Amino acid sequence: MYDPSLSRRDFLAASAGALALSLVETCGPASEVKAGNHHIPEDKNLSKDWLDALFAKGKPKVYKGDELATIGMPIGGICAGQLYMRGDGTLAEWDIFNRDHFTGYGDDCYRTYTPPAPVQQGFGVWVKPRDGEPIHKALDKKDFPRVEFVGEYPLATVRYVRDGDTFPLDITLEAFSPFIPLDARASATPGTVLKFKVKNVSKQPIDARLAGWLQNAVGSGSADRLRGECINTIMHSEGMTSLWFSAKENPAPSPDKIGDPEVFADFEDGTYGDWKKTGDCFGDKPAMGTLPNQQEVTGFGGKYLVNTFVGGDKSTGTLTSPEFTIKRAYIYFKIGGGNHPGKACINLKIDGKVARTATGKNQEKLEWDYWEVSDLKGKKAVLEVVDSETGGWGHINIDDITFGDAPPKGSPVRALKDQPDFGTLALSVLDEKATGRTTELIKLRADTELEKDPKPSTARLGRGTTGAVASSFSLEPGETREVVFLLTWHFPNAEHSRMYANWFVDAIAVAKHVRENLDKLTKQTHQFHDAYYDSTLPHWLLDRLMMPVSTLATSTVQWWKNGRFWAWEGVGCCHGTCTHVWNYAQAVARLFPELERSARTMQDLGPALDPKTGRVAFRGEGQGFQYAADGQCGTVLKSYREHLMSKDGSFLKENWPKIKKVMEYSISRDGAMPDGIIEDNQHNTYDIDFVGPNTFVGALYLAALEAAARMAELQGDKEFASHCRAIAGKGAKWTVDHLWNGEYFTQEIPKGKEDKFQYGDGCLADQVFGQFWADQYDLGYVYPADKIRTALKSAYRYNWAPDIAAQNKEYPPQRWFARPGDAGLFTCTWPKGGRMKEPVLYRDEIWTGIEYQVAAAMIHEGMIREGLSIIRGIHDRYDGKKHNPWNEVECGDHYARALASWACLTALAGFTYDGPAAKLGFAPRWQQDDFKAFFSAAEGWGSLIQKRGKKSQENHIDVRHGRVTLKQLVLEVPDGAIITQTKLTEGERTIDNKMSQDGRVVKIDLAESLALETGKGLTVANRW
Repeated sequence: MYDPSLSRRDFLAASAGALALSLVETCGPASEVKAGNHHIPEDKNLSKDWLDALFAKGKPKVYKGDELATIGMPIGGICAGQLYMRGDGTLAEWDIFNRDHFTGYGDDCYRTYTPPAPVQQGFGVWVKPRDGEPIHKALDKKDFPRVEFVGEYPLATVRYVRDGDTFPLDITLEAFSPFIPLDARASATPGTVLKFKVKNVSKQPIDARLAGWLQNAVGSGSADRLRGECINTIMHSEGMTSLWFSAKENPAPSPDKIGDPEVFADFEDGTYGDWKKTGDCFGDKPAMGTLPNQQEVTGFGGKYLVNTFVGGDKSTGTLTSPEFTIKRAYIYFKIGGGNHPGKACINLKIDGKVARTATGKNQEKLEWDYWEVSDLKGKKAVLEVVDSETGGWGHINIDDITFGDAPPKGSPVRALKDQPDFGTLALSVLDEKATGRTTELIKLRADTELEKDPKPSTARLGRGTTGAVASSFSLEPGETREVVFLLTWHFPNAEHSRMYANWFVDAIAVAKHVRENLDKLTKQTHQFHDAYYDSTLPHWLLDRLMMPVSTLATSTVQWWKNGRFWAWEGVGCCHGTCTHVWNYAQAVARLFPELERSARTMQDLGPALDPKTGRVAFRGEGQGFQYAADGQCGTVLKSYREHLMSKDGSFLKENWPKIKKVMEYSISRDGAMPDGIIEDNQHNTYDIDFVGPNTFVGALYLAALEAAARMAELQGDKEFASHCRAIAGKGAKWTVDHLWNGEYFTQEIPKGKEDKFQYGDGCLADQVFGQFWADQYDLGYVYPADKIRTALKSAYRYNWAPDIAAQNKEYPPQRWFARPGDAGLFTCTWPKGGRMKEPVLYRDEIWTGIEYQVAAAMIHEGMIREGLSIIRGIHDRYDGKKHNPWNEVECGDHYARALASWACLTALAGFTYDGPAAKLGFAPRWQQDDFKAFFSAAEGWGSLIQKRGKKSQENHIDVRHGRVTLKQLVLEVPDGAIITQTKLTEGERTIDNKMSQDGRVVKIDLAESLALETGKGLTVANRW
């Protein structure tokens, strides 16, 4: 790494005061924007109140009123699907059934909406004062309009605030799924705990009943194609009563009941006949195959088909059949084209309403699809081909519409038991004397609506009715009762199954496991929550840095049955645990390191690795995606991270030959005589190739070289370590000499190369991304410290706008992730001119993942106000009124890049850790006199505490869970402090040690390895 004349520690000591504050302390009257077409003010003109709020401790955020509008906090287990809790305690999204759930490429995600609730569900209370009339209320915002929500992931708290004094109960709900860092199995439980506390606030005794109801949605995604039944059953077991949902498939019709199919429309006469069309997408007649500028269309029958690509994807319209009476059990057809439900589809409509619908698969090949319509026999209907989609794949292909008594021959028919959404679902209450109902619960009123042992009920597949379970109790004035419900699920038929399928056989087994271990799971989840929020950091900041962590409980991530962690970039969008997007994410590695290790060994260093060259396919195996320059370097860096977050050196020992091969591939892109500068085509996270020297890839390359050197030394390969460092040294020097413009690093576009999708003289927010990695894992500086810091100052000055309106008015973004009036950090700007006609893709967008990584780098350099300002801008955008606070989007919901947020926490603590070496360091970048924050290590987690006086400093490591093994500590003391006494104690026991000091850095080597267990702590007292 670069060896600056001014040491890193000395530089921080000299600059962390006046220089760190200079950018924001000049805020005064509004300044003029920079001349020309750069509209980001250097003077941010931030109000004193806004700045004061950055640093104020504050209180837990209580969402109420219109702040509840968009709330959807993930509340299920990690890698177990996606279930939201909305602001009023109702449940939404319900993406637990393994159905493909594409959430959009950008603008589709960044919109204001209330999360949908496709499954009927709710809770309600019935209460009767001894001398009064019964009252019944649903626990939602309709019956409790003053409801309040507090979300501190993984805990959600809903307060059903009474409106007046007529209602005799105070009701509070606490909901969570077990979330215990370092215990991925417990945290991946497919279930949610819902604890209601009910207090009688009246002056007389009351009788009450708390009920939960739920719709049977098992197999609902298969209902249009298969004949089956949903089954609702009440089950009693030790300490618990459960409403258990299952499904079964009905027998197929016998061969003698299957008549010849009837072709309704095949368009082989070359006309639309009596079909009525609107718009311009159908042309004058059916198409004869592939249309101009369309990919090849195959799979249709005969000569003609319906193809709405007439004029391209921009054309729209509808095509409606003559009315007919449904007489056969199946309607089938060939379909291709786009996958845009409701926008590019074929619908079966009855009385003007859509009864069935189907879409293509984003492919031109037509394949058989069908609907099972026996429940609609005798109904009059029409078929409607719809094309209202004008984006990519905005068309639909249809042919050979047929009526029959069985699915079409050649159609991919899978049994219900093999469908993705086949499994079981259960709503349980921890009361074995509870009552229930297996059919529709109309009103929560009389006792006759609920029974001790109601008979099972059935309904047509996909039309499942609701059932209910309820706990009844009496309360004296002032008395409180806790009623606990468990929502559990078991849907193992995902493409690669689910890890939880190794542990449970059905949803009832999940419920029994949670019930039997509820005290432990609750205690440990609360221990994590309390350890995290027991901090000196501002409460808003703790919220914001934790919110993206909830991505682990969404459909962005999967944990396959074979143990492999796999992820989209965002929910349903861009597959393959993409090496370049996941370059930013740090939370998983810190909280559940076994998952990230599996992604290395079972993907990047496994099937994605070309063993001959060392090239890593950036979207994993079998996808045709190859080299991404940033992801290639990131694979080396992640491997080093996974080593550091391990308890021993076994991961590195086993994988070093492959890691070395990955590094060698990056070096091979550095020319025949490697000089630390990659100049060829460099595909990267902006979905384009950079050409020529640049520090976005360059800084990652240098950081990877240092990480590889350290791993090589650990494996005794000193020659390779020296080789890597020699290359890095050359690269750092050349970069400063050629790419540094005095304020920031630029890109050198080779002569004769096009500047399309390059950034040239622009100020790229990500320009020192490699330093972010170096900071997180103690790799030193990739470029001179003063250059790094000045580059970060420039990113704040030229890329961060308190209001993005002016810049985006001049340069509208490809996708909007911030609206006028919002603050945001632009991907790239050209403050000194030189913006090319078509620069780097996404240049005018705002990505939270970049904002977090830049903020973390700033914080690490002591630029606290700048870093917090950027993070606060994110927090203000995702405020509940406009956007879901727990869903930071980019290309899809719950975008993985935002998991960079965790790096801001480790940066604030100045936390470094090396598990195999049992080395831990922390040097708070802020609040040095009184600091407390969460940390996690390879086998344990807890709190880091620092208290500093004029002549002394105490550092505490408190372990709240697991074990933390220590051999060496690295701390920092104030500039000029010369240590005269060091004392280490564990409880009342003094620990022998050897202290050494180099400027502000204090290293303490323990005479013997020390294992701190849960509830134990280590205190380091230094005096000067």
